[in-house]
Amino acid sequence: MTPISRRAVLRLLSVAAAAAALPLHARRFGADLGVDPALFPQAVASGDPTSTSVVVWTRLAPAAWGRELVLQVSEDSGFGALRVERAFAVGADTDGCLKVRVENLDPGRTWHYRFIVVGSRGDAASPRGRTITTPADDDDRDLHLAVLSCQDFSGRWYNSLLPLLDAPLDAIVHLGDFIYETTADPSFQSDDGRRVVFDDADGALGLGDGGFQAARSLDNYRQLHRVYRTDPALQALLAKAPLIAVWDDHEFADDAWQDVATFHDGRRDERDAERRRASEQAWFEYMPVDVGGGFEGVAVDAAALHPATRIWREFRFGRRASLTMTDYRSARPDHLVPEDAFPGAIAVDEPTLRDALPRIGETFEAWAPKLQPYVALGAPEYRRWRRPLARALRRAYAAEGLGADEVDARVEAILSAPMALPVANAILARHDASAWFFLDAGPIPEVPGLPRGLSWAGVGKSRLFDAVGSRYFVFADGYGLLARLRAAGIEGATGQRLGSALGEAQAAWLAEAPTRNAHTRWRLVGSSVSFTPLRLDLRRPELQAPAAWAQEVLLNVDHWDGFPVEREAWLDRFDREGAVLLSGDIHASLASQHRPRVVEFTVPAVSSKCLGDILERNVTGDAATREAGQRLAAALDPLLRHGYAGLRYAQTRRNGSLLLRIGADALEARYFEFDGALAGECLYEQPARWRAAVQEHRFIVVRGEGALRLDAQASHQTRSSGTVNWA
Repeated sequence: MTPISRRAVLRLLSVAAAAAALPLHARRFGADLGVDPALFPQAVASGDPTSTSVVVWTRLAPAAWGRELVLQVSEDSGFGALRVERAFAVGADTDGCLKVRVENLDPGRTWHYRFIVVGSRGDAASPRGRTITTPADDDDRDLHLAVLSCQDFSGRWYNSLLPLLDAPLDAIVHLGDFIYETTADPSFQSDDGRRVVFDDADGALGLGDGGFQAARSLDNYRQLHRVYRTDPALQALLAKAPLIAVWDDHEFADDAWQDVATFHDGRRDERDAERRRASEQAWFEYMPVDVGGGFEGVAVDAAALHPATRIWREFRFGRRASLTMTDYRSARPDHLVPEDAFPGAIAVDEPTLRDALPRIGETFEAWAPKLQPYVALGAPEYRRWRRPLARALRRAYAAEGLGADEVDARVEAILSAPMALPVANAILARHDASAWFFLDAGPIPEVPGLPRGLSWAGVGKSRLFDAVGSRYFVFADGYGLLARLRAAGIEGATGQRLGSALGEAQAAWLAEAPTRNAHTRWRLVGSSVSFTPLRLDLRRPELQAPAAWAQEVLLNVDHWDGFPVEREAWLDRFDREGAVLLSGDIHASLASQHRPRVVEFTVPAVSSKCLGDILERNVTGDAATREAGQRLAAALDPLLRHGYAGLRYAQTRRNGSLLLRIGADALEARYFEFDGALAGECLYEQPARWRAAVQEHRFIVVRGEGALRLDAQASHQTRSSGTVNWA
């Protein structure tokens, strides 16, 4: 594994543009210099524009490391009016990457840039890039922003980017999952077609029965960025306009929080600070982000990586709009329900509930029917059931691959604590079904007066180690109660208090955004995960769900559904001044009206497998459960709309992208969507086919008196010939 050193972190160099075009005698290279893509396999990109600066980026192929690399920035595409010409050197310390902050530029105008490799046998240029500085503070021009998320490479193609290549763009907003850390994960990736095979296989993590891997070393993460950035459609888009990006989880690890991954669902400790720092270093090297804010011209030091990382930042587009980009992953606490929580353990016992419920406006008597009776197995009257329970639990934990000592420790802890009676009796029933008749334990009788509490089973946990009931498909009522108690500082049996998803520093900064941006007409907030509740009513008769699941569930509490109290507080705060939220992660298109002055557009995945397809692919259990799961996946879109009154549009079977046109009093949002199956085919050289396949869904947000109103417009498929109608 490649070690990480302070010296190896990319230096963000700062260059001041000349006040006027350089004189002819100062220019070293002709405008018609030949392009050599082999020397620049990842092409070029720019990002993080301000009214006077922008970051430009390229990567030089290893064969040319050590040669002089010249940056040119010009007012014109023919490079006849140069404002910058400066030489640099790159090498292995940055994997050949060079990014430069170009300053002293004029506001609100287009700039052209390229890189040139100087050699004794001749010079060669990179592909040309186009970038744009943001408008001056008093400029109120219309804006065009592309919004993207989730672009898996394994067996997938970026057809969703094609409609954007003909569109006018001022910036590209990427909300995370720019890369995926795994190779051929069978839960959502394909091992057919193009894929990444790690050069540093020994430095990667081996996962699953299929032998797929996840990145761990710096070389692993660099390779992912290198390979993803070879895609021609992505290169063309990044050469067209500046990128504004944040990360989500897959830039490090799926469903990660801080430096902790979740691949093993609690079977082992997955905290790995070195891995987290490797992922961040590669991201900083390969993404044209201005991570040196306040430290211009100084190397991004390893000391600035996790846990000191800060990628949340803000952009202003004159008077027309501000864009506040947040970081949901770096400071968020663990998921509220531990993946290794024993289903029968009591998360909040009766004495705590009796004391706490009135403090959040509830009563124990109202909640008692939804709670489970529990027993203290250490009491003498339950002694006869301890041994069969211990036998069954030891078998179950051993089957999960735990060592004998850990099995004993877990079983002892479980039997020493209160246990929900329904869970205890379910374990005993399974024990008796496989035991000799003379070892039958029988059920523990439910006697009057047993205490009642909220167990992990009452939140949806049904297995020893599982994301279901922890990060996905949690029971809405039980989870909602637990989240409210934790947010109120009531810690219960686990001693866990729910902290902010953003961390204190970022939350304070976000709260001040309306004040900082009071002069702008539109306030945009970028979030890697969606604020829209994904609430499913599995009691609906057409689903025929098994009795244990016939209730309302939250589909995914790895996003803002996991912090319901904090989410509602943010939505209330956003409603004071108005905000348009932009989000991703969930692999679905969602358009929501959360408050009178809060609208959200959740973008579909560029190429990653769609939410509905993932659900359909991962349904497990007995025949009845599998059939119900298939019915759920088939009805997912209307179920989502039924579960949240603010949801105006939901589709979970198509990939796509979003294009915003931000006018003075109206914002137009246009989804360009492709059937999910088409992501397995490359349509780059088939314009007639992709234009026939793309479906457009259009929404208008109108600024009114004290409100932002979200209206759906006519939806249609684009024509099979000509260009997409951008009017």
